[in-house]
Formats: sequence, structure tokens, C-alpha cells
Amino acid sequence: MSWKYLWRGSSVAFFAAGLLTGVVLSSTTSVSTAPGPSQADKALEVLVAKDQIRDQIYNYSRGLDRMDRTLALQVFHPDAVVTQPNGTGGGFKGNGEDWVNYAWKAHANLAGHAHQMTNVLIRVDGDKASSETYAMDSLRSEPSESSASTNLILVRYADTWSKRQGHWAIDTRNIIIDFSTNNTSTTPNRKGIARRDRTDPSYVALK
Repeated sequence: MSWKYLWRGSSVAFFAAGLLTGVVLSSTTSVSTAPGPSQADKALEVLVAKDQIRDQIYNYSRGLDRMDRTLALQVFHPDAVVTQPNGTGGGFKGNGEDWVNYAWKAHANLAGHAHQMTNVLIRVDGDKASSETYAMDSLRSEPSESSASTNLILVRYADTWSKRQGHWAIDTRNIIIDFSTNNTSTTPNRKGIARRDRTDPSYVALK
């Protein structure tokens, strides 16, 4: 075989190798510039956000019932706005700390209370969210050995949320009162081990 044909064969081989190298480099480049998070990743982020917001909704309940001021306050951003209209005008409007102070004053005169969060709907949009929470607030007063008065309030919390520095908290809360009723029982009242502070047994079980 002449040198001319060997040279041509080598040229074809080098050309083919160049094409393969280009394909490999192109593939590598396309992988490095691939799109961001997948749909599954985005769905997981939404689920995690909902779980963290739901925890905060429950933290509010626990904060009020155990009179844990620190826990209750961290549910709200410092510039949060809380509104509770009433049918006769007036009502309440202030920031999160104002609302906690208002609730503390009212709850201090009670013998006990239970805030139970029920239906919760949460919508997440990035670092913003909104929610509606149904709640039953049982407020017990004037207990004696044989009777007690319990005021049951059915409310909904319409909230907006934001995630700041990794922390989900309330931006605005509108408290919607659906109805309330009062009941006086005449059954014996038994003393329990529940406490309205951090000595409550739940703080040993849930750290």
C-alpha cells in the first residue's frame, strides 16, 4: 500500500475521532446546563413547607394552652398584623405580640382552656403561603366542686405566611368567629395533672 492511501486513512480516522470528541463534549455540556429541580423535588418542597406551617398552627394552640409565651410569639413575624372584627364594631387589630398580650390577659382569669385545631387547608407558593384553619376554643371559668361554666367558640383563622431566614411564621391573621355557646355543667369536677406552664407533663414527653 502506498503512503498516499495510508495518509488518507489516517486523516479519516482523525476526523472521525474529532467528531466523537465533539459529541462527548456536547453531551457533557448539556448535562451541566440541565434544568433546575424536577417536578418531584418541587412537590417535596411543598410538602415540607406544609408540614412546617402545620406545626406552627399547632404550636399556637400549645403556646396558648400551656401559657408558653415564647412558643406563642414565634408563630408570628414581628410585623405581623392580627385582626378580629366583631359584629358590634371595634374588635381587635394589632401585631402578633399585641394579640398574645390580649389573649394572655383574657386567659389568666380562666380555670383552663383548650384550643383544638381541626380542618387545615394550606396553599404554598415558594416562600409565601396561605391557610384556613378551623378551631374549637373551650374556655372554662368559675369552677367549683360540683359545677363549671364552659364557653365554646368556633372560629376560623385565615392566615398568610412567609418563610424568612428558614422560619415559617404568620404575616397576617384574620380571626373569623362563626358562633359561640355557653354551657354550665353540674357534674363533679376532678382535679387533673394538666398545668398551664412548662411543668405540664407534655414537656417531658415532647422535647
